[in-house]
Amino acid sequence: MSIIKQVQEFLEQKEKKIITQNFVSLFLLQGANYILPLLILPFLVRILGAEKFGLIMFAQSLVSFLNVFVDFGFNISGTREISIARNQKQKVGEIFIAIMLIKFCLVVISFGVLLLLIGSFTRFSIDSNIYILSFGVVIGQACFPVWFFQGIEKMKVVTYVNVFAKIIFTVLVFFFIDNEQDYFKVPIYNSLGFIVSGFFGLIFSFKFFTFKLPTFGLIKQLFFDSFSLFISNLAISLYTASNVFILGLFSGNALAGVYSSIEKLILAIKNIYVPLYQALYPWVSRQNNEKVKMIICKIKPFVFLLGMVIAIFILCFAENILALVYKDPIITSYSIVFRVLCFISLFSGLNMLYNVLYFPAVKRYKVRMNILIFGGLFSVIMNLIFVQFFSIYGVAIIVTITELLLVLIGSFYFKKISSEMEIIKP
Repeated sequence: MSIIKQVQEFLEQKEKKIITQNFVSLFLLQGANYILPLLILPFLVRILGAEKFGLIMFAQSLVSFLNVFVDFGFNISGTREISIARNQKQKVGEIFIAIMLIKFCLVVISFGVLLLLIGSFTRFSIDSNIYILSFGVVIGQACFPVWFFQGIEKMKVVTYVNVFAKIIFTVLVFFFIDNEQDYFKVPIYNSLGFIVSGFFGLIFSFKFFTFKLPTFGLIKQLFFDSFSLFISNLAISLYTASNVFILGLFSGNALAGVYSSIEKLILAIKNIYVPLYQALYPWVSRQNNEKVKMIICKIKPFVFLLGMVIAIFILCFAENILALVYKDPIITSYSIVFRVLCFISLFSGLNMLYNVLYFPAVKRYKVRMNILIFGGLFSVIMNLIFVQFFSIYGVAIIVTITELLLVLIGSFYFKKISSEMEIIKP
């Protein structure tokens, strides 16, 4: 019995070490994803002006929708499938090839959708080159199998490659963008960074599995298993990426640029939770339901306290933060928008605790999908109404309310599902 106990303790320590390493790697990755752009944003706002900067942000919001389509929920389902089969190199290879084949088809379809938009609407055809050049981000994201490295719990690779790519983009922007006429170079350099990281990430992944062509049945199964996750991720985009998109349509590129600048700071704060949840997810998904519930309950107070501290700090120093980061009086004049959005730092951490970690871990994909569809539709419908009366302030209010609703609904279903599992427990 003592030998068995020692083996169990060794395995538990090994798992904790892997989770810690992955958390550190993901934390550094998130830092690169948001700190480096925050160094660039003030520079771009000053050099390009509000109008051209807003156009770039508007194009990025459109590309984010296409990214969701190409990802198709494999960021969750692919991670889970790889994590379960990670000790079977041939099976892992079969899953990997199947997912990449699906992604290739989705990239082709999404590019066709982009061309259709450009050909059908003047809003897109006027600056068609910006939208086409921005599409390189979709290609790069599709190539980089983050879901694969997360599933085999080798997140160091993802961190090194992504940080390298972000540094390339940052250097190119600072050295080669000198005036407003250089605005078209931003999507070129951004796409280049993603494509380079995608290429190297794809090459590195080959050493971790054995190539095996998948059956049509497996491709079909993976596609339909991920469909509800795709709908969920699309719904997430409706209450995240659509904000800049809707504001740009109704209030113009300049105001979209202002909102996007402020939102970038909120997203940087919001995504401090992502490394924790992504590092925990492969391990949590292998635990029994009772242990999953216990983990969620232990994390919740920490997330709430951290979010509260950040929100209070922004409420007190909103103008100072915006002035320090952007040095732009127009952006600073919208500090009330920053104060409204600061509550997202509190709500989003709890929202993701349920919708990013708990529901996928217990494989309640449809519950997650229904919650996020509600949030997405609520956000879009209310934004379309409020933006016409309250412009940028209306968008900020609806975005914050949406995050709060998702927390409340997520908490309700967490209690309901965990109670049901207690009842049916043998």
